[in-house]
Amino acid sequence: MFLTEKNPPFPSFSPFRSSIKRSPLHDFDLIFKSFDDKLNNRLRALSFSSPSHLISLQWLSLAVDLLSDTHADANAVISAMTSASGSSGDSRSFYLDHSVKILDVCNSVSYEIEKLRHRRLLMKFVTHLLNVSGDGYGPPAPEKMKRASECIADYERNCGDFAKRRGFEVREPDVLIRDLVNAIVTISPPRGKISTVERAVLRIIYAVGLITVFVAGVALSSLHGLPELTKIRVPSEFSWSDSVNELQTAIFDSERRVVLNETDEVAARAVSLRVLIDGGVTGVGEKERLEIAVKEIENLTEKMGEGLDRLDNGVNKMFGVVLSARNGVLDNYRVGPVEKRRK
Repeated sequence: MFLTEKNPPFPSFSPFRSSIKRSPLHDFDLIFKSFDDKLNNRLRALSFSSPSHLISLQWLSLAVDLLSDTHADANAVISAMTSASGSSGDSRSFYLDHSVKILDVCNSVSYEIEKLRHRRLLMKFVTHLLNVSGDGYGPPAPEKMKRASECIADYERNCGDFAKRRGFEVREPDVLIRDLVNAIVTISPPRGKISTVERAVLRIIYAVGLITVFVAGVALSSLHGLPELTKIRVPSEFSWSDSVNELQTAIFDSERRVVLNETDEVAARAVSLRVLIDGGVTGVGEKERLEIAVKEIENLTEKMGEGLDRLDNGVNKMFGVVLSARNGVLDNYRVGPVEKRRK
């Protein structure tokens, strides 16, 4: 899927700067510049020094935080514009539909985080079994090493039997991204007249939609170990277009799978540890190598746990921002007809 500048989803909205007229209530040029400048500064913090298909949990957390802040900024700007003019009908309908898809992505990412936490617990148990500090000077008991090897094998199988939350539908990542993209491309020029404020609101929503597709695509690709799920090219009318396009190229510069750096490191150490265990730990040299390997995995799993906690907090914040905005839109729908009847 492509959102390209050559074939824009809503050509008559592009460029916005020529189609949006001045309003006595708002200076849209200043509003857009402030919004775009904030977003551009945040995107620069995500830049890579060189192309990489390895994504760290820290980077992913920063990207999710950026998305939450961008949604919050957009909600504040849209609320200010629509409260003064009372114009938000088309954008309300769009947001109610689009926000459900964003919440679906948040739920999917949260589910993958829980799966990774479950895998991390397996490795914590492995290090517990192989910790020789309390076993004198000898290696761990054979039954402990056998159990540790089995746990590592479970880890390598990616724990496909991880229990699904009751009532939770696990949707494929490509379906989630496709739904997001399809929602964005439906922002097309409405037939008939459209107010200046409404057009400005849709411009903000489209910008946020592009960023949402990008961040969601990277998150789902890295958590599932997949190549690029969708290709997005931001139109040059947005001052932050180069930042997103360059990030996309840096991450998805080939057909390689995008993976989380922390899980990749733990997986590599786990394989080496299992080979060491299965080969037998009898001599002093093997015991020392085992101690070093166990310590390395302890440090990596600790780092992985901290990263997952931060990412989980960011996703929860994102869910709350979108849900709050959605509830606000629903409240406006409920209040609107009552106010009209009173008038």
